[in-house]
Amino acid sequence: MFYDVYNEDCITGMRNHVKDGAVDCIFTDPPYGIEGDKLDVLYHRDESNVVDGYVEVPLETYDQFSKDWITECARCLRPGGSIYIVSGYTNLHHVLNALHGTDLQEVNHIVSKYSFGVSTKKKWVSSHYHILFWQKPDKGKQKRVFNTNVYYSDQKDSYHDRLDVQPMPRDYKPGQIKNKNQLSEDFIEKFILYSSNRGETIMDPFCGGFTTSRTALRFGRTFIGFEMNTNAFRTFLPTLEQVEEKEDPIPIDPSPEELEKRNKMRAGWAKKRAERKLVS
Repeated sequence: MFYDVYNEDCITGMRNHVKDGAVDCIFTDPPYGIEGDKLDVLYHRDESNVVDGYVEVPLETYDQFSKDWITECARCLRPGGSIYIVSGYTNLHHVLNALHGTDLQEVNHIVSKYSFGVSTKKKWVSSHYHILFWQKPDKGKQKRVFNTNVYYSDQKDSYHDRLDVQPMPRDYKPGQIKNKNQLSEDFIEKFILYSSNRGETIMDPFCGGFTTSRTALRFGRTFIGFEMNTNAFRTFLPTLEQVEEKEDPIPIDPSPEELEKRNKMRAGWAKKRAERKLVS
């Protein structure tokens, strides 16, 4: 396993440590600019097992912050490279504005729904995240990786596995030390496996609890990352040495019943297309 992780601000870190076009895929969950360092008080959360030192970004600087780190990510990505950015709704427009200011291209806007939400009295309960899937334009033989021949859930086929509304499993581990905001490794796994191959380089500018790094290393990818919270860095860096590498999932062949169902659907679509041509 090979990885480079740095206990420093990702904007200067990427400038100092990552060459142009050195990264194949980025998956990251940046600060949301919503005073996340104070949410435990607002929602009466017990954070006795949460690592101290979470660094939030003030709202008044969030727009420039987004432009700075996303511009660096665009530089670091190779042609055909992919980037996934997890975002809440409040400052989503700043993230999109920053993306549109680069040469990156939108691929998908994915919505991830979790099974719980913030209690509200006079509005709909918020229970989702946005996942922005963009790419560096292809160049020559450097094409974007998207492994549709493999899927990674209990869905029957790749089509259902790739719907742009995705469930977000809760990473509930009572009693274990964790980062303040931490995505499930099972959730991150799907995106890394779809958008990269073994031996390629994954980057996370906001390592947090090092979930992206562990997932990348587990499936034979190399990793580059940054985390400016020294407490989180020192707590979770040792977990990288505990990662056990495993093979990528093997595609599950559909059952004869599923194949028959698909063939009937395709025949029905072909018939409808033929009927439309006759009518026109």
